[in-house]
Amino acid sequence: MYAAHFGLSAPPFQLNPDPSFLFESKGHNYAHQYLRFGAMQGEGFIIVTGEIGAGKTTLVRALLNELDPTKVAAAQIVSTQLEAEDLLRAVANAFGVPSKNASKAELLAALEAHFTTLMLQNRRALLVIDEAQNLNAAAIEELRMLSNFQYGNRALLQSYLVGQPELREVLRAPNLEQLRQRIIASCHIGPMDSDETRAYIIHRLKRVGWTGRPQFDDAAFASVHDWTGGLPRRINMLCNRLLLSAFLDNTDQIDAARVDTVAREIREEIGGLLRPADPTEPQAPTITAPVQRTAPAAPEPPIQTDTASSLPVLRDVAEALTRAPAPPKPGEPGPLLCIAQTLEDRIALHPLMQKMRAYSGLPQPVLVGLEQLSSSAIANDPALAEIDLALLPDAQDERPSLAVWVNWLDQIFTTYRPAAVLTFADSDAALAAGLMAQRQKISHAHIESGLRHGQRADAQEIDRIVIDQLTDLHLTLGTGCADTLTHDGIPPASIRVVGNLRIDAVVQGLASAPDPKLFATEIGVPKTYLSNPQGYALLLLEDAEWATSRDKMIDMLANAKRLSRILPVIWPMPTALHSRLLQYGLSNSLRGSRVACVPEQPFGQTLALLSKATCLLTDRANLQDASSYLAVPCLTLKDYCARTQTLKQGSNQLVGRDFRRIFQAMGDILEGDKKARPNPFEDDGKASERIAQALETWLMTQWENQVLETLETQA
Repeated sequence: MYAAHFGLSAPPFQLNPDPSFLFESKGHNYAHQYLRFGAMQGEGFIIVTGEIGAGKTTLVRALLNELDPTKVAAAQIVSTQLEAEDLLRAVANAFGVPSKNASKAELLAALEAHFTTLMLQNRRALLVIDEAQNLNAAAIEELRMLSNFQYGNRALLQSYLVGQPELREVLRAPNLEQLRQRIIASCHIGPMDSDETRAYIIHRLKRVGWTGRPQFDDAAFASVHDWTGGLPRRINMLCNRLLLSAFLDNTDQIDAARVDTVAREIREEIGGLLRPADPTEPQAPTITAPVQRTAPAAPEPPIQTDTASSLPVLRDVAEALTRAPAPPKPGEPGPLLCIAQTLEDRIALHPLMQKMRAYSGLPQPVLVGLEQLSSSAIANDPALAEIDLALLPDAQDERPSLAVWVNWLDQIFTTYRPAAVLTFADSDAALAAGLMAQRQKISHAHIESGLRHGQRADAQEIDRIVIDQLTDLHLTLGTGCADTLTHDGIPPASIRVVGNLRIDAVVQGLASAPDPKLFATEIGVPKTYLSNPQGYALLLLEDAEWATSRDKMIDMLANAKRLSRILPVIWPMPTALHSRLLQYGLSNSLRGSRVACVPEQPFGQTLALLSKATCLLTDRANLQDASSYLAVPCLTLKDYCARTQTLKQGSNQLVGRDFRRIFQAMGDILEGDKKARPNPFEDDGKASERIAQALETWLMTQWENQVLETLETQA
């Protein structure tokens, strides 16, 4: 009715999901990237959740439209209040497989045959289940059984489960552990903030040829957000009625008063809208502009968030920015933001940060990281790069989630307008930085690109693949990693072989590392361990699952005692865990054994202990590299490892947590040559210099291209 009056080609605010109107807010863009990644994998389960009207179905349909139907056979089920066998029939019907009067066994056989036929046609089956929160446990188990269908080593079916937030609670049921292990990607779509709500409205209007009629004033946009909470379906409902109201009143102007009037009418008729400034609705967060480090301002009061929205506490960012370097002024170039999540990240980045500050052709490097140091000894470690922008996670959230990092970095990137972002390894922080860099169209370089171990069930392996897909400049350890990237479709022009930055940190750390004899007794290591003819084993663990309860700690200490029958064991552990050991009164359980549980040491002293060790037992990537460089045999207490160079060369061996394998491996080390083969990285300790050079050349090329594009536009 109103479309022709305002010169629009169609109604812009229809309630039915339409992929052609997809608007990628920060949350939708983040979810879209994960869905694309999941579709690339062609296996397992992808979980998409969001509030009613958040745009889940529109997003999934947009993704399905991107897929090539000659390669993907997609089917969708909307009604999910079905029993297990009825669900199987619904799946069969959705894929066009006859199901009438078929038994369950016949249904399963027919589906497997259909999926196999698709595979032989070089197509794969994709099942989308909407409103999945309504599935019962038996139906979900049938879906898991369908995921077992394979042809050779390839999965025949991939499933998307789309639903409201309670779907996550459904999937947490203890009997669904096997299904959870097959989830390869999961994302949640939250509401849009006020600016995104405005952009969403304009986006949909322009999609149908809007030329400014009717005109929304600024207050109207804000009022629409207040009433709708930033949920797309509510916005569509309200804006559709606003355009109708303007048409009936023959006006081209929509102001806040009209929004309030129409919104109240809708709420009285059918409900579904909020009162403005309703305290139960998530509000758009703000941040305080940072000031110079030399003249810090008083921190802003804590900014509270809606607990139901699961957003992080934003006071960390506000407080951190008051102590950080000032952001660039208008017209000034932005910094090179370097992201570090763990202590290992900071140790590895230390020589690079020093090198980059000496390069005049690089933007100012600014290190963003967590200030969660486990002891004063580590806090004073000269091997740690100094953080310029130190985020302070809550004590209850010592390891912030991906969503927390996305929220933090979105604010930081907006404030600093960086010239480029540099990430390292495969942490949540690196993944979040890659997502936000793509969202804000910021150049992104990544160190340690191309590392893989091939086990897609490992969440970190998925993160590595996604980060590489989000990266503009791939900095790799060696040609093997470069070949992996090329195989994954990464353009060779974006790949640079620079060497192993962790080895630079080892070389630098060894230069000042003291002899273990000078500090061993002070930290609680008996002199007899160092003088033992067969040496000692060094145990260093990153995974703290063993310390989550007293019983688990007892079991782990018993295993350490068993290891000490072969070699004395020196076990540096984080101060918090070491204190817990004492709190539980478990130190006495080590009496009579050859196990020294000591507080974690600075990197230099850790290297000193490692250099004299007979072998290393660890699950930490930086120490796997260090031990190989130092020719100390490494036993990795995992079933897979991305440091494939060390495995191929023989300096590192996978033993998992099977103590029979560990005992056998330690026996082999003692019976043979105690020292491993030479360093597999062939590094000279100058990776940081090559990385700095590569960054300088890359950024200069980008700048030149931007200048040329500007000149061409002006011409």
